[in-house]
Amino acid sequence: MVWHGSETDPTIDPAAPDVLAAYEAAWAARKSTADCYRTGVGAWRQVHPDQRPAYAAKRAVAVILAAKTSLRIEDV
Repeated sequence: MVWHGSETDPTIDPAAPDVLAAYEAAWAARKSTADCYRTGVGAWRQVHPDQRPAYAAKRAVAVILAAKTSLRIEDV
């Protein structure tokens, strides 16, 4: 059963620290960006093996992007 509109924040999921640690380890090992994300998704799937791969990837990438990006608005 799918519940639309009731998704929790992936950054507070118990898998989030594992996702970030896996991503960071891959980054430190100088893996490609794709491999770094793939490693993070793999960490998410270890915690949530019941989730569909596409959904797990969406959630893991959201965690990585939340931690690794920032919005900068420059004054004009």
